[in-house]
Amino acid sequence: MTAAAADSTQPRRSCARIVFRLFLLCVALFVLAAAGAGFGAYLLYEHITGEGVAGALVRIEIPAGATAQNAGQVLAGAGLIEHEIMFRVAVRLDTVRKPVQQGIYDLPQGLSPTELLRMLQEGPNVRFPIMIPEGLTIKQASKLFDGPDAFIAAASDPELIRSLGIDAETLEGFLMPDTYVFDKEPSPADVVRRMVEQFKKRYDALAAEAPGAPARDLIEVVTVASLVEEESRVKEERPLVAAVIYNRIKGKMTLDFDSTLQFALDKYGQPLLNIDKQTDSPYNTYRNAGLPPGPISSPGVDSLRAALEPADVDYLFFVSNADGKTHTFSATLEEHNKAVAKYRREIAVQREEQETHAAQTREQ
Repeated sequence: MTAAAADSTQPRRSCARIVFRLFLLCVALFVLAAAGAGFGAYLLYEHITGEGVAGALVRIEIPAGATAQNAGQVLAGAGLIEHEIMFRVAVRLDTVRKPVQQGIYDLPQGLSPTELLRMLQEGPNVRFPIMIPEGLTIKQASKLFDGPDAFIAAASDPELIRSLGIDAETLEGFLMPDTYVFDKEPSPADVVRRMVEQFKKRYDALAAEAPGAPARDLIEVVTVASLVEEESRVKEERPLVAAVIYNRIKGKMTLDFDSTLQFALDKYGQPLLNIDKQTDSPYNTYRNAGLPPGPISSPGVDSLRAALEPADVDYLFFVSNADGKTHTFSATLEEHNKAVAKYRREIAVQREEQETHAAQTREQ
């Protein structure tokens, strides 16, 4: 090879080496970029699906019909995730495929989007329990709420009552005593509606077991049940009290119940006076024979059952025993008078013992 030929091939070799080196550099950069992207994707995947560290609780509400995007926006707005897209990715990666549930949640900060998704799939963890005892009037039950007047208004709302299928001026007697749990703070109308629905469910179940129940007048049955609720404290005695009510009505006798007079006068926790018994009210069963015009409280299941299936006895009277819980039942006035006399003797002994104990305590 001549010197001139050698000189001409030297630049070509230099260019080839440069091109090859650039190629290797590009390959290296591509590999690094791919590795970086892969590592970044791995970190993102871990961030979305991994385990977080629970921090302070944040209260949120997922509205009805919320989509994954809506839920993600709520979470992002509360600062629980960086962006709603993170939550949408968690939903896409999810294998459970359960929808998020509406309601109120207390969610910890620091959890991953997937962990938050699981909590939203399980349902609200903030509950609003409401416990309504047996034997309360609408007015008494209203005191269990922050807005008593609103509850009374809801229980007396003609449109709401009509929508619930109850033929009455108020829902007195139809607000089923029970413990109710709501996923969000309920309105008075929500509570009233739920209580009436529970009443219907319980009443229908009882009526299905009671012969002739479908032919019975609903208002009459619930009114009797409310009287049983107020006049008895022992479950076993409730069918007996119901029997006395029906027997006295059949015999065209007045019921002579303090409970109906207390309802008429709103006089609870106070002794009734003889003058009270002259009150001009359809709920005064000392003056008016038969049932009062409607229920006087919300009866429980046992009282409703007793009203539908009273005991088969001929009792016409009952008087409290000295224990303050049970009663003595009688079929004749003579037997009843003896039971009343016994009660008075036992009460007198109790009072004397109480006075003696109080005097001894003062002396000490």
